[in-house]
Amino acid sequence: MKKSFLITLSALVISAFATTLFVSCDKETDSVVIIPKGSVRICVIDEETNRPFQGANVVISNDNKEVSVEELTGMDGRVFATLCTSSEYYDAVATYETNINDNNSGNKYYREGRNSFRLSKGDTIECRIVLLKDLLRH
Repeated sequence: MKKSFLITLSALVISAFATTLFVSCDKETDSVVIIPKGSVRICVIDEETNRPFQGANVVISNDNKEVSVEELTGMDGRVFATLCTSSEYYDAVATYETNINDNNSGNKYYREGRNSFRLSKGDTIECRIVLLKDLLRH
């Protein structure tokens, strides 16, 4: 009885070991896809003063128009973002809503600047956006 128990137990241990060995070999096909990243430093410049602009809302979107980042510029007029480079081309739009209202419609006026850039895996690039002095209406 002891012999048959030991034979059965040995067979189970060998079977479990063989199953683990083959399953672990198959795991390579189920590997996680790592999307490479790149970084961009955006500097928003005021067209009127030619100085960095604080408080502009910067929106970065990929070529499918999906928003990747939305952030306000700091005192230095900059935004720093790390982006997945599954999409190489990006658009960056900076807007600043003024306190000026249109008397007829009540809509606010805003200022805007745009730029596009290409980002590859591992790159860190600089992108400059000039916030135009012309006022636009919503």
